[in-house]
Amino acid sequence: MQHNSQNVLPIEKIISAFSYITMGIVGFIWIIIAYLMKKRLKYFLMYNIVQSMIIAIFLAIFKLVIDIILSIISLIPFVDFIAALLNIIISFKILSIPFLHMSFTLIELFIYSLLIYIIWGITLGRMFYVPFLTGIMQKIMKSYN
Repeated sequence: MQHNSQNVLPIEKIISAFSYITMGIVGFIWIIIAYLMKKRLKYFLMYNIVQSMIIAIFLAIFKLVIDIILSIISLIPFVDFIAALLNIIISFKILSIPFLHMSFTLIELFIYSLLIYIIWGITLGRMFYVPFLTGIMQKIMKSYN
């Protein structure tokens, strides 16, 4: 679901896009700058900054949980080959760009595609709904209005 936002300044689009690219770091710095200057960020910018941070936190937790599960499975005799097989499947590079020295797993390709899609929408001045994660973000943002 897309929500249109009106009167979005180019700097807000740039900061929002860089916030997703850096997994919320640029947005966090922008929040600190706004706080020190006693300025209030517009809803569009704050929405994208908070959503980029939540996506980054979710991805970190997801990777940690997967690593813990694979570590536990690898300790179980006669089942440890499942952990090895899952590790191979997860780390298998499905896309390789040799002249750029880049390669992507299926999960990375999905994440980068999602981020590119969101950033493309930001350039159009739209706020995007990411299932489950945006619901969490909207609860956090409820007091910001």
